[in-house]
Amino acid sequence: MEIIDGDKTVCSRCDEVILLADANVLGKQNNRTYAKPLCNDCLKKVGVPRGYELERDVSYLIED
Repeated sequence: MEIIDGDKTVCSRCDEVILLADANVLGKQNNRTYAKPLCNDCLKKVGVPRGYELERDVSYLIED
C-alpha cells in the first residue's frame, strides 16, 4: 500500500485518492503483507470476501 504526502493513499479499485483516516484496508487472513486500501463506496460494492479481514482504522500509518 502506497502512502502519499504522509496521510493519503489510493483506492485499489477506483484509483480515488483518500485520506488514511477514511481508508478501509482489506487484508488476507493468512498473508499479513497483503493490503488493499478501499474507499467507502468501493467497500460497499465489494464487501469483505471470505478469507479476508477488514481494518477500518489505519490512522497509525500517517507519517508526520
